[in-house]
Amino acid sequence: MPYRGIKDALYRLTDEYSLFYIKFIENTRASNNNIWNTIQAKQSYKIWSGFSFETVCIKHVEQIKDALKISGINSIEGSWTSKNKSNGAQIDLLIDRDDNVINICEMKFYNTKYTINKKYANELANKVQRFIDYTKTKKYIFITFITSYGLKENIYSKQYVQSKLTINSLFTKVFAFILY
Repeated sequence: MPYRGIKDALYRLTDEYSLFYIKFIENTRASNNNIWNTIQAKQSYKIWSGFSFETVCIKHVEQIKDALKISGINSIEGSWTSKNKSNGAQIDLLIDRDDNVINICEMKFYNTKYTINKKYANELANKVQRFIDYTKTKKYIFITFITSYGLKENIYSKQYVQSKLTINSLFTKVFAFILY
C-alpha cells in the first residue's frame, strides 16, 4: 500500500513461510542434519527475521493504532520510498493522521532491546528530512519504534523517538481472548 498513490508502489511478498522457504529450504539438501543451526547463524536469517517482523507489523496496523491510542483518528497507512538515488530513504510504514500528525514507524527485530546509536540516529534524521522535503508536508512527524524486546533508552532514543511499542502490542486482543 503505497503512500500517496500507485506511482510510489512497493511490492512485498507477505507470507512469512513462503519467504523462508524460498530463501532457506528450496535449494537445501535434506541430508544436512545440522541445517537449523546453520541457517540461524547466517546473516541472511537475521535479514529474513527483520523483514518478516516488518511484515507482521504491517499486517497489524489496527493493533498498532490501538496501542498508540489513535484508533479513533482517521488515517491512511502506507509505505514510502524516496526517488533520490544518491540520498534516498525508505519508510516501511507511516500513519498519516487527520489530526495533523504522521507517525513514521520503524520496526526492528532484535534478540535483545534495540539500541539506537549515533550512526542510526543520523539515518533517522535523514529519513525524516527526505520525507519532509519530498512530500512538502507541514504535519508533525512522530517516530514510532516497534521492536521485539523494547528500545533501550539513551540520548538518541530520547531525542528522536516519540512512541515505543513491542511485539506484544500487536497481539493484545489475542492475549485477552486467551485469558478469558
